[in-house]
Amino acid sequence: MRVNLDEERESEKTELQKQLTDEDMSSQEKNNAYEKLKYLNEVKGKEETYEKQIKKEYKLDCFVKMDNSNVSVVCVSNKHNNVMANNIMRLIQKDNNEKLYITVKFQKS
Repeated sequence: MRVNLDEERESEKTELQKQLTDEDMSSQEKNNAYEKLKYLNEVKGKEETYEKQIKKEYKLDCFVKMDNSNVSVVCVSNKHNNVMANNIMRLIQKDNNEKLYITVKFQKS
């Protein structure tokens, strides 16, 4: 999952970087590409931070994907634990001022 997401984002970043260096693009289009590139880097950093926090606090390997206000968390675990899912949701929400829609799934290894 992480590899697919990284590949998808890398191709998007490459396209955005081409737009930034394209002389035919307007300054507004370049600014939009720059903002999108900045957003992608920020999201990737947050996802990695949450994955590390979950690993540290709950000893679970997880994959976190953020898309605007939607956050999907997939944890590797042999059983579904509602208390753990709620704790992970609280962990992610406490760092954000805006309301996030967080889903936590448990997947067998």
